[in-house]
Amino acid sequence: MNHTTNHKSWFPFGFGSVLASHRLFCLPFAGGGASFFLPWRKALANLAVVPVQYPGRETRMAEACRTDLAQLVEELVQAILPQLDRPYYLLGYSLGAKVGFAMCHRLAALGAPAPDLFLALAHGAPDVPPGLPGAYRLPDAEFFEYVQRYGGLPDIVLGDPELMRMLVPILRADIGLVEHAVPNQALTCPILAYAGKQDHAADSVAVGGWRRFAQNGFALRSFDGGHFFARTASDFLPTLAGDLKCV
Repeated sequence: MNHTTNHKSWFPFGFGSVLASHRLFCLPFAGGGASFFLPWRKALANLAVVPVQYPGRETRMAEACRTDLAQLVEELVQAILPQLDRPYYLLGYSLGAKVGFAMCHRLAALGAPAPDLFLALAHGAPDVPPGLPGAYRLPDAEFFEYVQRYGGLPDIVLGDPELMRMLVPILRADIGLVEHAVPNQALTCPILAYAGKQDHAADSVAVGGWRRFAQNGFALRSFDGGHFFARTASDFLPTLAGDLKCV
């Protein structure tokens, strides 16, 4: 089957409430999957929360991970175009922020509607180079150490060789995508950036750099927590809900 035409595979949990005025498309972090965003539906009940699934994980384990950012973006754009029948927001978490930024430019090039708001979480501005170029090629021991900077792998996963064998190729592919170039132009829509105060990979200064890419409004929010503050900060979802009501 041609992966570029199987659009439903990108949205395994559907498109949320048909009554919502806006859709919120959510792009995962490196190694992450669409299921991360499912709990958000309860807190954001007024929105149609649409978790996006990259190839190679969760419901798409049988597919190859994408190792070319332009290919991933083009496939995603083609999948999302039929769903832009109402206003929408685009949210990217870590790697997802870079993917989403590139998507915004590709959608604009196609004459498609822009999001009402672009949300960049836990990722520095798109013109900031990766902290460790070539990290995805490191030997396993060094690669594990690098990944642990982000704090996203529970001990139960690190201690399970079978799980690690499954996860490492996904992480290597995704972290490799971070090094790919994206357009260097500002977006026409407002940008809202969220950072973890204790995030050593993307601190508030780095995340605040998204201001350079916002022509029509920018705000930065900081939360207690590291790279995955969305899991741990009790005020994250209420803040997100409030921000989206105000747009």
